[in-house]
Amino acid sequence: MEHVNTVFTEGPLEEQIRNFAVYLTKLKQEDGAFVTSINTLLDEKKHDQVFSTFASEASTLLDAPEKEFEPMYNLLIAILQSASPETRPTLVKTSIKALVDDVRDKTIAKLKVLQNFYNTLESTSPLRYDVFLAILTIAAKNDEIDTILPQLPRLDVWVKEWAITTQQERELYLIISDNLKEAGEAKKSYDFLLKYLATFNGSDDYKEAKMAATRALTEAIQLPEILNFESLVELDAVKTLKDEKLFELLKIFLGSTLKEYKTFTEQNPGLVEKLGLSNEDNIRKIRLLTLASISSGHVGVEISYGDIASALEIDESEVEMWTIDVIRAKLLEAKLNQVHRTILVNRSTYRTFTKDQWMQLADRLAGWQESLADILQVIANAKLIVQHANVNANIAASSPLVVAENNVNGQEESGQ
Repeated sequence: MEHVNTVFTEGPLEEQIRNFAVYLTKLKQEDGAFVTSINTLLDEKKHDQVFSTFASEASTLLDAPEKEFEPMYNLLIAILQSASPETRPTLVKTSIKALVDDVRDKTIAKLKVLQNFYNTLESTSPLRYDVFLAILTIAAKNDEIDTILPQLPRLDVWVKEWAITTQQERELYLIISDNLKEAGEAKKSYDFLLKYLATFNGSDDYKEAKMAATRALTEAIQLPEILNFESLVELDAVKTLKDEKLFELLKIFLGSTLKEYKTFTEQNPGLVEKLGLSNEDNIRKIRLLTLASISSGHVGVEISYGDIASALEIDESEVEMWTIDVIRAKLLEAKLNQVHRTILVNRSTYRTFTKDQWMQLADRLAGWQESLADILQVIANAKLIVQHANVNANIAASSPLVVAENNVNGQEESGQ
């Protein structure tokens, strides 16, 4: 939704106002008193009162026939654009509130006129925030959230352009997260929940965010596609929960294994269920993560089915299935050797990247550097051998000519 004015009206402002007043009177099925009052205000040059009256009557347009609703709402938009910069924000919010509060089934028509309204505003106008919020609310209430999804990747850029307050930014991200969750878009909902929590980084007041932080920890464990938790635990609002059992549980998913998970559940019986989590689902996720951890320490090395089965507490016959699941989750690249019953790890994703991982990486780079030096030495030696061979070949190719000349000379001397 870029700044492209899709509202086109003709005629001077006063003519537009009088025509709109007549149309409202027709919809309200009233006598001419409303038109008379508007004409009086115009004669007295009280345009601000006219604009305020029209904005408060925006809900009346919802009674218009479908074909007339959009053009007449566009006329209202055009009229309100003539209001002073001081009064325009209130007028815009009043006029769109009528569409949000209305319960009639005119979703597509409402969304269309609100999009027109959005596009008439400058790209840097903070009022775009209010109109977008209205679009989002109507779409979510009427199961039309799919119409908003393509726009969401650009939202961070828009938020900067709108120059809205931090509180407005928080409200926007949290409303989007809530609506996406209700619409069944769990992963997208979680992503916007993290955006909401990120706005508290560096803040001293985390009280407002505590409930959302708890929800984020729970959803991170619940959602099967969430396999990286580092960005979550780094959020200041989440760190305030560090003394709670839920945070302790999340840290197991962050960097521990199935063994540690089972120890935790044994020491805290019933806690998983109390937190609204599934022990069965948790075990499945921690097994995937455990295999990823094993693999990250064996890149370029074969791991036996037996070692994997032992760590995951499964039968060896299930190892291939779990390995394929980890590969599908993009935590691992490996080749299965069914004959030798091993997997060869080509690449593995680190669950956390701490000092230990940096040291492993340094050791691996040093190994590669040493191997590369050996290869370069082999290449250099090979070049010397080739060069030496070429020299010998040249000598060998020229020597017979010299010998022949000597032989000829010898023969000539003998003949003399």
